[in-house]
Amino acid sequence: MKYYRQLIEHYVPVHDEEWARATQLFTEVSVNKGDIVHRAGEVFSDIWFVKRGLARSYFIDVHGKEYTWQLYFRGKSKYGLNHFMDDSVSFYEQEGSMLNFEILQDATFYVASLSALDAFIAEDKKWEHLARLWLHDTYFTATYKRVLSLMSETVAERYARLLDEYPSIFTRAKSYQIASYLGITPQTLSKLKNESRRMKPRS
Repeated sequence: MKYYRQLIEHYVPVHDEEWARATQLFTEVSVNKGDIVHRAGEVFSDIWFVKRGLARSYFIDVHGKEYTWQLYFRGKSKYGLNHFMDDSVSFYEQEGSMLNFEILQDATFYVASLSALDAFIAEDKKWEHLARLWLHDTYFTATYKRVLSLMSETVAERYARLLDEYPSIFTRAKSYQIASYLGITPQTLSKLKNESRRMKPRS
């Protein structure tokens, strides 16, 4: 979990003893492509940090159409929201989640109970401070911008935002998965990609 320690130390210093206690909360779990690790209607009770692989969360509307809410992988991104899977609204309200979580590539995660993690965080003001910062920087900010983007931006603007926030996305996910994330058809995504290539200046 060295990668995640580096992320955390961007916000707060962590001693080896503290890190050893924190990592004891997590279990390494391997999951196969195609598995659903959480279904809509169930309370989301764990947090899943990506070690390797690709996953997504999605919901199904009243007409049976699927919409990808988020893609999860370890890699470069502007906000880091894609580094872990959770549904804290479901957990803290003890309501069934609206999201399904599906594994798109064979994956490995570090999984911890949100109840155990909450108890650990409550032991030290430093961890509470980290939780508030991380919640704002990696969850609220990205979710806020994603919702406004879907409501107010053109498909071209959404595509440009995606490349800005997740520059490596096309090396991690398939085009139809990205199209679902943007709320467009694969054909529209292909058109946007072609237009983007034509607009790039030639060297």
